[in-house]
Amino acid sequence: MSDLFDQVYTRICHVKQGYEDREEHIRREFSARGVPVHFYLDHDIPDIDPARLDAAPMRPGEYSIALKHIGVWRDFLRSGKPYCLVFEDDVFLASDFVQKLAACVGELGDPDRSAAVYLGNGCNYYIAASDLVPGRHLYPATTSRCADSYLITRPVAEARLEWLSRNDMTRGIDHQINIIDAEAGVEVLWFDRPIVEQGSQNGAFKSSLNGKARPLWMQRVEWAWKRMLRQARGKVDPRMSKPTRSA
Repeated sequence: MSDLFDQVYTRICHVKQGYEDREEHIRREFSARGVPVHFYLDHDIPDIDPARLDAAPMRPGEYSIALKHIGVWRDFLRSGKPYCLVFEDDVFLASDFVQKLAACVGELGDPDRSAAVYLGNGCNYYIAASDLVPGRHLYPATTSRCADSYLITRPVAEARLEWLSRNDMTRGIDHQINIIDAEAGVEVLWFDRPIVEQGSQNGAFKSSLNGKARPLWMQRVEWAWKRMLRQARGKVDPRMSKPTRSA
């Protein structure tokens, strides 16, 4: 599988100081799965001009993580590789993540295809079990499934950066890319069943952005219950044009 990462530029959005528990988790998790660990550390809150932070229509943490994603896209285009795999620093990977990623790349096909593939189950969104096709992993959607884990091609990075050169960023990155990709004609795909889970949603970590007060054990129970129901019945973003059955 080493050839796979010769084609895939991989970065994990993280910070220079703080969240050491997440860094340790990522190193452990990725090493166990055979995934290279490359942290992207630019655009921490202290690195950003205070005037830019004050002018941004979002919280500092949201603005920082958005700039990190954008910085990864820029660096990816300089890498010469055809695919870019972006993670946030609280993810858990399926035991067969690398094999499934290889299947994803194979199913995606043409590296010049303007497509973004969401690998995780952010917000516990799923394709209904009855709509799954044996041997198929990629399913069309019209919105992201959070920005904790996704694969994009060079045309997607180019389209997003071109859009941002003409427009201001006004929303958190997961919502902003929905707007950009819709206007730029980027194909949105969900990998189902997902091969990544977000630790700040499944109760493994406290969120670094919204600081939910609920106990982590409560988040874990609620997440597991919704996951079971929604994998069976389906759950999609209500803005999607053809929603599947919902829990």
